Amino acid sequence: MFRRHEGKGEGISPVLWWIVYFVVALWAQELSGGFDFLAPGLLVCLQIGQWWSLIWMTWFVIFMQEGMGDLVFGSSLLFYAGMYLAFLFSRWLLEPRNPFFILFFSLLLSVWHWLVLSGAVQFQEIPVRMPAPWNWILRQWLFYGIFWGGAFWAYRRWVRRGYI
Repeated sequence: MFRRHEGKGEGISPVLWWIVYFVVALWAQELSGGFDFLAPGLLVCLQIGQWWSLIWMTWFVIFMQEGMGDLVFGSSLLFYAGMYLAFLFSRWLLEPRNPFFILFFSLLLSVWHWLVLSGAVQFQEIPVRMPAPWNWILRQWLFYGIFWGGAFWAYRRWVRRGYI
């Protein structure tokens, strides 16, 4: 079932892959106390160039994030728009499939995520004590790097080619 695929007909279905991915990502997000595990899936779509899958999954993730959270509508939209722009510009520095790109971009994305979250909390004047930024950023960086790298490796190894 989980053999390395060589052609279009072998491997697991992309639809099954993304269903399992989102279940695991939501479960990890709940257990981690709110760290983001959904963005790495969208980054996998960017890396493999599945633009139509990326578009519908982005809207799905935005509506999920906005529905689960207490922040004003638009913070997820801002985060993912910034993520896509940063990806498109930074892929000129390194090949997006390179492990160094994944590490570098995970750090950049963690800092961007912190800026969007802290800005949204201040904009709404929510009386919440935000954790220390570098501790939060380092943990999110760790989660992004491991989850994104693992998801990209698993997708390329087990999922048959094709769009959902």
